[in-house]
Amino acid sequence: MGAKCCSERKNEPAKDGNKERKSVAAYGGNKKRAISIGYHSRGDDAEKFDKAFETNDLKAFVSLLESRQIIESFEERMHPWAEDPKTVGALAGTQLAILASVAEKENPRVKDDIREAGALPPLVEFLRSDEQDRVQTSVVALSFLTAECPPNAVAAYKAGAMPLLLQHLDSSVAGMRAAAATTLRNICMESDEYRKKFADLGGIKGLVGQLQTSPDPALNHADVQLEAVLNLQDIILDEEETVIPEFAKKATEAGAEEKLRKLMQADDEEVRSSAMEVLQSLGFQVSGADKR
Repeated sequence: MGAKCCSERKNEPAKDGNKERKSVAAYGGNKKRAISIGYHSRGDDAEKFDKAFETNDLKAFVSLLESRQIIESFEERMHPWAEDPKTVGALAGTQLAILASVAEKENPRVKDDIREAGALPPLVEFLRSDEQDRVQTSVVALSFLTAECPPNAVAAYKAGAMPLLLQHLDSSVAGMRAAAATTLRNICMESDEYRKKFADLGGIKGLVGQLQTSPDPALNHADVQLEAVLNLQDIILDEEETVIPEFAKKATEAGAEEKLRKLMQADDEEVRSSAMEVLQSLGFQVSGADKR
């Protein structure tokens, strides 16, 4: 059994409207391109998946999330850094992620439809799995589902996503670290309570840690650097763009100053200017010697 589907890279605008957020979880890689997905599996769940794919049946995809039917192989790699699904259940989660990733262009309502179909709790439950394909599928799906969709961010928090996602801020997979961080940022933006909980659980230290990472061939390094800076900026500033002293202190104690000054020497101009903005927000002076 097999199915084919297409996806394009989704870019998210930053909240200030000037900086472009580029999803590190995108299926299309660094260039906009369609991808086809062909898989091989035998059994009832594969047939159910194909039928759901043909009719775009979201509830059927959600019901298949628990499937453990083995997938034998794929015709090509599905995602730049996430493992290919090893079961029909993980494949169903991947399909929901793809639908969410093209929501803005194809169907703006689909993220709400996916939530209403009951997908958020089982996708969060994937994070508890000891199977990496399910965990990574969850992080990719949640990163898209919570982007620019407050009800989904709230639903993810209520399902227990925050402490589970925090465990992946130091993942050995660069894309996993970045996607988990951005999903946590999306959740925190919906409530002061959520933001405070994030800080109390050590999340700000985790974000600061992402300011200094080695390049990964599967990702555009400038995109990763910029997303790390913007995530930290969004957490430490309130709705009035004023720094929150408690959070700024945590960022400083975690070593943000040194890392941000290094980012002011980055190749990408937007990374450099964003790093400078956050450094100044934290109360540090910027001299001509700091600028590239």
